[in-house]
Amino acid sequence: MKAADRALSNIDTSTLATRLTATLTGSDALSFRPQVSQAERYLGKVSDVCFFNLVKRVLQAQPGSSDPDQRVDSYEQVDDIASPSVNVMPGRVVELPSREAAKVFADVYFSTVHLAFPFIPQSLFMRSLDQALDSSDDCSLDNTRLALIYVICAIGAYYTSIPGEQIGANKCHEVYFLQALSLALPAGADRSIHHVSLLLAQCFYMLAVCRTDSCWATLGQTVRMAQSIGLHVEQNNPQRLKGPGRLLVERRRRIWYCIYVLDRLISLQLGRPPAIHEDYCHVPLPSRLGDSDIDWDGDEFPTMFEGPSVGDYHLEVISFSKIVSQVLRDLYSPRAGQNLTSDLFNTKELDLKLIQWKQSLPRTLRFDLGHAFDKSFIFKRQRSMLAIKYHHLRALIHRPYLCYPIMRNLDDETDIALSQPNWALVSMYEKVCIAEARETARLLHCISCEKDLVQEFPWWQMISCLICAGSILVVSSIFSQQTGDALDGFDAAGISDDAETCLRVFEALSVNSTGARIARDMMEGLKECGLRWRDATMASEPPYSALPASHTALTTRGHIPSLDGQDTSVSDFSFTTPSAWPAEIVDSMAWSVQFFGAVQSGE
Repeated sequence: MKAADRALSNIDTSTLATRLTATLTGSDALSFRPQVSQAERYLGKVSDVCFFNLVKRVLQAQPGSSDPDQRVDSYEQVDDIASPSVNVMPGRVVELPSREAAKVFADVYFSTVHLAFPFIPQSLFMRSLDQALDSSDDCSLDNTRLALIYVICAIGAYYTSIPGEQIGANKCHEVYFLQALSLALPAGADRSIHHVSLLLAQCFYMLAVCRTDSCWATLGQTVRMAQSIGLHVEQNNPQRLKGPGRLLVERRRRIWYCIYVLDRLISLQLGRPPAIHEDYCHVPLPSRLGDSDIDWDGDEFPTMFEGPSVGDYHLEVISFSKIVSQVLRDLYSPRAGQNLTSDLFNTKELDLKLIQWKQSLPRTLRFDLGHAFDKSFIFKRQRSMLAIKYHHLRALIHRPYLCYPIMRNLDDETDIALSQPNWALVSMYEKVCIAEARETARLLHCISCEKDLVQEFPWWQMISCLICAGSILVVSSIFSQQTGDALDGFDAAGISDDAETCLRVFEALSVNSTGARIARDMMEGLKECGLRWRDATMASEPPYSALPASHTALTTRGHIPSLDGQDTSVSDFSFTTPSAWPAEIVDSMAWSVQFFGAVQSGE
């Protein structure tokens, strides 16, 4: 990586930009007419954007305020370059980058995305890249392989442009991606693992540039294409597991499970149903060997060795994605949330599975343990990826109980009437949600530059994770300040500082990332809404005292189990009925009833 960094710094960006401009003139130019429209867009409850806008509406529902802002804030890029409005002239109209730049772009891809999604054998890709760079003949490679090269260059160019180190390459990634689209064959014209890999690579570019809806649509096409060539099933044929056949089987397995993992990730980000159903798939897990441990041109599959392996990460993320499936089904499906007792039970079970998953990770991937003198940047990056995924999912598992019940839009009197043991669980689960959001923000405390954030963490999901964590922290800090009491060590100032960390990250990346710039504006607007809500609420009569006794009897005061004592029985704690403003963030349940009308009207 150090050699790649030096090569990257030596690239003449002005020359690169000039070459691109020169190739995009006249009748050969790529034309693209963005059509911005407010089409229907469904986002489920688990979506970070959906939750952000719910928090915004809640904070806008201040005493004496006008109707809440009905706009839906989102960092989604609507001028979609993958839409039918993009017109690309046929033929090769954009030159590949110089050999030096292409090598750097490929190195960036294989040291970031590839570490998490090893569906493209690096040795085979680099051979194709050398062949394309060495040849002046457009037919030296088929369109699918050539298009894949352009997509990888687009991803690498975008990653290098975000930190602001390559101003001249800011738009190179879009040009390369448009060229890849122009080269790709129509759907169904090339039913092969190469075309499936091309579609999957396109998904990662779209996800990185915050074109999530386009990624969603392309991934759906990828799933169908993969199923059409049988990647979702593997027949029991011993002959296929011998010699070169075993290498092909391994590649098919890796492609399929990369699709599966991304399918769960996108469903979690958008709150939409997964495209893959586990009951209709049967594919053995891929090998734990790393990509570089396999000779993809050889005749024999290598023997597995003992000790840490780069391929362990992929297997662990597959297991993690199965937990994601259960979270989507049990906590965030359209039918979920109808019965609090059932939800509390599901939360406990899913949280236990997630904790057990973390504890069963190989030692080299345990992000919660020390790794002194570990010089492997690969394992370090994989640990960072797992840490973000873990803290984000754990926050989502417990997020339904944040400021319960207002954040859940419950207006049924029977659902609000919690028993004392249930109330203790709700209180404890809320604390877990806040703690995990803070852990997400604190993972970024050691970041020294924008490049570290982009390359050390899974950039393709960082904006989503930080919007979610930031929203949790903003609403928590506002309510904590309002109560004037610490929440078992959660001081309002500390929570606010962690929220500021998310905001500072967006600010640092906003120069060359449109998604980060919009996310920054969203978080700043949410923070302002929270401050106005707090000021207006403090200036008015505390509505809590005006509520019926049936509501005030539900809230609890006194000690609530800490995060380190979640196994403690709730019967060990005493409960008293408060007669003043609620002392805990979670005690907002009683006084939050006043906002039901405002929140419901904002939907």
